[in-house]
Amino acid sequence: MSDYNFLMESRLSSEQNAVISLIGRLAAEHGQSLYLAGGAVRDLTYGQQVVRDLDFIVEGPPQRILRAIPATDSIKASRGARTPLADPPLSLDYYSLDEYFNSVELVFSNGVRAEIGMCREAVYTRPGQRPEVLPAGIFEDLKGRDFAINAMAVSLHPNSRGLLLDPTNGAGDIERHEIRTLRSRSFIDDPSRIYRLLRLGLRLDFKADERTQQWFDAALAEHAWERLDADQQARELAAILHEDQPGRILKVLSDKKLLGGLDKKLASVHLSYDRFARVRSVLQNAPGADPFLLNFHCLVEKLGGENAGRLAKKIIGDSKAIKLALSLDQESRKLEKVLSSAKAEVPSHVYALLTPQPQALLLYLLANTKSAKVQNRIKSALFKFPQIRARLPRTELQALGIKPGPEFDNILARILDMQLDGKIKSHPQLMKEMRELAGIKEPPPPPPPPPMPAPRKGREKHAGVPAGQKKGKEAAPAPAPGTAQHKGKHATLAAPDAPAAPAKTAPKPVAKGSAPKGVAGKPASKPTAAFKSTPAAKHKGPAKPAPKAGKKAKKR
Repeated sequence: MSDYNFLMESRLSSEQNAVISLIGRLAAEHGQSLYLAGGAVRDLTYGQQVVRDLDFIVEGPPQRILRAIPATDSIKASRGARTPLADPPLSLDYYSLDEYFNSVELVFSNGVRAEIGMCREAVYTRPGQRPEVLPAGIFEDLKGRDFAINAMAVSLHPNSRGLLLDPTNGAGDIERHEIRTLRSRSFIDDPSRIYRLLRLGLRLDFKADERTQQWFDAALAEHAWERLDADQQARELAAILHEDQPGRILKVLSDKKLLGGLDKKLASVHLSYDRFARVRSVLQNAPGADPFLLNFHCLVEKLGGENAGRLAKKIIGDSKAIKLALSLDQESRKLEKVLSSAKAEVPSHVYALLTPQPQALLLYLLANTKSAKVQNRIKSALFKFPQIRARLPRTELQALGIKPGPEFDNILARILDMQLDGKIKSHPQLMKEMRELAGIKEPPPPPPPPPMPAPRKGREKHAGVPAGQKKGKEAAPAPAPGTAQHKGKHATLAAPDAPAAPAKTAPKPVAKGSAPKGVAGKPASKPTAAFKSTPAAKHKGPAKPAPKAGKKAKKR
């Protein structure tokens, strides 16, 4: 079984894990059981590298958690400030509460989107109409969901964190690459599931199992997709625009004559599907970036301004995001003009210009500009500058005695500018600049080591000089053997390179009458048998004379 604590820490971004920690802590403080559910658990189980939205369900009303989340307006420092402060505390940028289903959509200050819903049981009384919603436990909520692959949850309670709940065997469907609905009237009761099946099938490359395909075809035959209300249409359009390949999904819906079920005006125009592909190619180099607003611009660019505004209110909801989405083209032209001027020649100036800008605007300009200079400067702002900022020497500055505050931030801002412009290239240079900016004098250089004392007279022997030889003079070489000098003063010393002379030994005793005969220079005669029998090494002292032959005969 997968370790979901490890999967959350390794697969989710640091911003998403910060949101999980915040909501989990607030739920525990209010005594509520919190679960990560739906698409996030499905994507973690399947091994998706990017999980965009976090879906939470809680046993009880989510308003308790919502009221405890700090709002962005309570933070004095505005987002995107020029001063490179530490990242501001996590807060809530936008939320939308659905009182009927008792769920809330959230957008946090770090860009993470999430939804918190109450564990509920839905009872459908009429096809295509809103169900009756009743509070329920976690297992009743999971069993009432659309597909088994979406009916999994992971506990975030401190006592059971990481525990997988899978009452409908959704993990088995993921392993088989299947989408299986949980009841026969699923598409009739909630027609939005028709679009969800197609969207998930294209994204995951999954196919509906046999019974699910039969029930899906029956719902299409009854034109169940025509019964979607405005909220369901908005949710499905928003979900499509959050996909990696929305153009591909919209093309399938258009071919199947299903696009009109989401918006009739969209079904009457020819969408530029290649524009979606262009956005996707740009975002491949920016993992974790949200393509939603860029895809929305591609969706409405061939509609009139009135229909674009209507769809923005229908799909986006947040007034700030609506304003940005409708002005992307105009604002990007202004920004491109500034980035092409002399004001953006220095990297620190580029950082000051682009840091306050929304990420969606930078990505839109990157996807549409033809200027290589502008593209490079945007890429630096998106990918290079954040890495340099993350390595700012905050710890070293605190070690110098500067506490976090205005002075601390100003010093870091100056250091960041110099690093961006390439004026600081080594750590010693960095420490020197920080001391100067902080008004701290350079530490005095360490004192030189004391000189070594000269060796005294009489200690030459201990210093490696032979006794009797003065320091600084080399010893005279030994005389060669055989020379007059060698025979004189050094007669008793052997030459260093001459082989040692063999030691003189006493002559070996020889038995009487058997001594070898011979003349000098001629080989001696062979030794007698009596001489051979006794080894020379065993003779100690003079050898005894051999007995006479006559005496031997008498003894025998």
